[in-house]
Amino acid sequence: MSIKNTLKNRVSTTKFTKDNVNPKTIIDLLDFAVYAPNHKMREPWRFIILEGEGKTTFVSKYISSFKEIEQSDQQALIHKAFQAPLVLAIVMPKNPDFRDELEDLQACAALIENFLLLLTEEGLSGAWKTPMYIESDRFKDILGLSSQEIVVGLIMVGYPEQIPNPKSRKSARDLTTIYS
Repeated sequence: MSIKNTLKNRVSTTKFTKDNVNPKTIIDLLDFAVYAPNHKMREPWRFIILEGEGKTTFVSKYISSFKEIEQSDQQALIHKAFQAPLVLAIVMPKNPDFRDELEDLQACAALIENFLLLLTEEGLSGAWKTPMYIESDRFKDILGLSSQEIVVGLIMVGYPEQIPNPKSRKSARDLTTIYS
C-alpha cells in the first residue's frame, strides 16, 4: 500500500479480536517509528508495553490503590483503554525549557502517527488515548515512571474486529491561504 493510501485508510479502532499481539512485533514497528522528526535529535521517548499478565497485574494494582467505594468507577474508566490486547505507553521526559518540552511533545506526536500508520500496514489497528488518569501520580507511580516523566498517551493495539470506513476530511484547498 502506498503512503497516500495508508494515510487515507488508517482509522482508529477500539474493538479488537481476542488474538494476542506479539510484543516483538511492536518493538520492530517502534524501530521504524522512531524516525520521526525530533529537534536536536533528543529522541524524547521511551515505551512501556502492557500485555498479558503484565497488563493484568498493572490494572489490578491500579484499581486496588483506590478506596473500595471508588474501585468500580475506576475499573470502568481504565477498562476503556485496557480492553485492548496490548497497550503501549509513550513516555517522555519533562523538560525545564518550555519551548524544548513543546518540541519534544510534537516529536512524540509524530512518532505516534508513524506508529499508527505502521500498525495499519502490519494488519493491526490502534487508537491513541489520553485519559486524564495518565496524568495522576498514582498511575505514573504504578507504571514505574520517575517524577520527571510524563505519559504522552496510551496506544490501544490489537487485531481489529472489523475495519470501519475512514471518515472524510475537509479539503486542504479549503483550509489553505497562500500569502503573497
